[in-house]
Amino acid sequence: MQRALTVASALSVILLAACGGEGQSQSAKSAEPDSATLASAAGGNMGDSVNAAAADTMPATPDTTRAGRLARRVKHPDSVRALYVNAWAAGSRSRMENLIRIADSTEINAFIIDIKESDTYLAYSGTKIPLALEIGADQRPATKWMPALIDTLIAHNIYPIARIVVFKDRMLAEKKPELAIRHANGSVWKDNKGGPWVNPYDKRVWDYNIAIAREALDMGFSELQWDYVRFPDVTNSARTVMRYPGSDSVSRADNIRNFIVYTKEQLAEYNVPVTADVFGLVTHLEGDVEIGQNWEKVITVSDAVLPMVYPSHYAAGLYGLAKPIASPYEVIRYSMADAVERTKWMKDSANAKVGEIMPWLEAMSIRGAQYGAPALREQIQGTYDAGLKSWALWNPGSKYAEFEDALRPANGGQSRLERSGWKKPEFTLNRARLSTLIRKREARSRTGTDSARKADSAAGRTNAAATPRPN
Repeated sequence: MQRALTVASALSVILLAACGGEGQSQSAKSAEPDSATLASAAGGNMGDSVNAAAADTMPATPDTTRAGRLARRVKHPDSVRALYVNAWAAGSRSRMENLIRIADSTEINAFIIDIKESDTYLAYSGTKIPLALEIGADQRPATKWMPALIDTLIAHNIYPIARIVVFKDRMLAEKKPELAIRHANGSVWKDNKGGPWVNPYDKRVWDYNIAIAREALDMGFSELQWDYVRFPDVTNSARTVMRYPGSDSVSRADNIRNFIVYTKEQLAEYNVPVTADVFGLVTHLEGDVEIGQNWEKVITVSDAVLPMVYPSHYAAGLYGLAKPIASPYEVIRYSMADAVERTKWMKDSANAKVGEIMPWLEAMSIRGAQYGAPALREQIQGTYDAGLKSWALWNPGSKYAEFEDALRPANGGQSRLERSGWKKPEFTLNRARLSTLIRKREARSRTGTDSARKADSAAGRTNAAATPRPN
């Protein structure tokens, strides 16, 4: 359905100036996709200004109080089809005009917008959080008009999701070493790029991120998304020297689960979905992939889980594919089949409440592969063929021009690519290529081993009473 406002009025809801510090750099989703310099990727528009005039479909003086914003939040769509919007793009008038144009004219109905990134800086101005002010996290806002942007998105009925990086928090770890992962020699541990991480077990870190989430939700965001909700991805030898004060023998996977449960409890008054990003391999491998992300534990406490199933990030041979990056449909189809079947097992056998599965899809060219509209449409089709209906597009620079032909019109019908004769790949799912966990469960189910079934159920659940509370 075509949205009421025109692109011309896209950024004219409230009189505010966009300001972003030209020339400053900001990291993208870092290790999950490859790093990018967002200030450059945003096209150098950080200094754009936003002029205001009340849109004809909005009140002459819209209620911009906290209560007013919460009352006007965009409701959760039946299916979410989102674009990632980096901090600098969110602060640029011209970039946002173009992204809103895409949403107004295509099936896109949601934006996932950076609020805090992996270098710690908050993307918005005006924070009142004492710890953020103390460490200087407020010193490089990519935008000073975030509330006005949310008002604009509300006017266009675009569902805004706040993305917050949690445990890869360089500045917090540097300025507050008592909150950092420690090295066995007593120093602050650092990854192979020289960056420290905060301790995922420290409840002060949890509460700091919850405070940031509160400020974002008070602006009118409709959903909260935790990213880097995990432990560092390192080698086994590096892992042996890492120390986590306060872990109290709680496993990595239980700690990540407990963090999500705790944040949902603390933010319950907002009545918004709380979701989590995970590595793509989490849908396929058993255990926690050595980073604390266990599919059964995360899907049973999050309102939605977004596995980053980028075909470029899968090794040769996985799912029987010689070159996964050249098989975008197959990667999504198999990885989502894993996710769907493991989730269904928890729902049916463990009688657990489960969240929605919503994959991050790859809308960029990387590692020698030239992705465009056909590769993206294959990934979207693979999502649908797995029985899912929501997805998000990842492009570190938030540039989607070469992928627009893959998007269907806002008022329904086929995309330009489909109208030109594109057909989905022929495919037969080979169950022998699915997760070994699925095949083991199927074998146990055939033998009727009740004890094994109970063990599988327990793998995804932890006694709620055991969830730790902050000291």
